[in-house]
Amino acid sequence: MTYEFHPPGRTGLIFQGGAALLSLLAGGYFFFRASQSPTGVGFIFNMLIALAIFSPLPFLIYRLYALNNAIYVLRRNGLMIRWGLRREEIPLVDIEWVRPATELGFRLPLPWFRWPGAILGTRNVSELGQVEFMSSDLSHMILVATREKVFAISPIEANQFMAAFQRVSELGSLTPLDAQSVYPKAFVGQIWKDRLARLLIFAGLGVGLLLLGAVLIIITGRDTIAWIEPGVPAPAERLLLLPILNGFVFLFNQVFGLFLFRRGGKLQIAAYMLWGNSALTGFILLVAGLLLAL
Repeated sequence: MTYEFHPPGRTGLIFQGGAALLSLLAGGYFFFRASQSPTGVGFIFNMLIALAIFSPLPFLIYRLYALNNAIYVLRRNGLMIRWGLRREEIPLVDIEWVRPATELGFRLPLPWFRWPGAILGTRNVSELGQVEFMSSDLSHMILVATREKVFAISPIEANQFMAAFQRVSELGSLTPLDAQSVYPKAFVGQIWKDRLARLLIFAGLGVGLLLLGAVLIIITGRDTIAWIEPGVPAPAERLLLLPILNGFVFLFNQVFGLFLFRRGGKLQIAAYMLWGNSALTGFILLVAGLLLAL
């Protein structure tokens, strides 16, 4: 007997997807302006704006992924909550009570850093103790209390969830679920234990730092460099585009590789290839920077 429930996702997907798209377009605009700037000052100014606009993009993409894959699974042996890389497995015997947040009799403090589709975080509430939010919507919020903490979730079929919990509680648990709390840092720990993964990641990071150092040495010794168009000089600061581009590639490869690695099997090999690609990309850009400086 298994019941699966999902949080309301439409509003959150539209809001976070729109914010991610806006960040991508606005950051890309200033990145393009930086690449076309005729002066070093203009390049640095536009590049700093682009980096500031790009900075929340990985966070927004992860929140989109987490919301799209969030699920609450209720069985006779317990409740499983999954939100992105966060997973909680609660034995049925550990659940003390379940009730809608609207029936608390007081206003429930919410996480400080939240928006539509992502009511996530932990708050200490004097009446309840520690409350961990894995929810996307206030109107469907249900509280699941255990001895250690209270979990705030938001199944879109809130009434059906309450009825299903009542049903499995009456039937009782034959084989209690093993209590387990999995946090995103656990996956990072798995990668750290893998020798090949560590080697490839540090190789990509090392080549990236070497590229950045080489570019900084080059631009401090000259005012202009040859660029894409023959005979048309460009400010030396434009070479900073190479380590910045390499940084974007490195970040994408690390994050996407993490999701592939955790699935294991052949996808784990794909993660190794992505991490190795970071070092290869950095080396190619390093050679390109040295050629442009000649």
